[in-house]
Amino acid sequence: MAGAGARALTIPGCLVIAGLAAGLLLAPFGRHPLWAQADLNLSEAAAVRDAAEIVRLIEEQSEDPNADREVRPGLLADQAVRATPLEAAVAAKDVEIARVLLVNGAAMDADVWNQLRCSAESDEMTEFLDRRRPTGSVLHCDLPSHAR
Repeated sequence: MAGAGARALTIPGCLVIAGLAAGLLLAPFGRHPLWAQADLNLSEAAAVRDAAEIVRLIEEQSEDPNADREVRPGLLADQAVRATPLEAAVAAKDVEIARVLLVNGAAMDADVWNQLRCSAESDEMTEFLDRRRPTGSVLHCDLPSHAR
């Protein structure tokens, strides 16, 4: 009878060990038994400052670095927003991410520059954008976005 009680006490520990083993077996395949991992799109990768994912998405997935995408709530704002990767980098105030995007094909004409420059909130970002100001562009932050 004492042997049966001892075995009953080992069952919870064995279940924990089995669960951990299952997690370890699934980990190399990108699966986790406790939470789902959502893939980032290019704008979300810029928002969370993931330079490696940006390069991977552009080079391996042929993602367009100039297309706007939905950015999930909590990454740039409380609600979902649509943004290009450069807009997300400027909103995240990350000059390095903006540089990575420009090196990897993001385009910045006068209209895009004006929109980004008007929305830039950090001195470092405004200086970065000013150094890359397209020829002939004029800063007009007082115009509505559809009139720029």
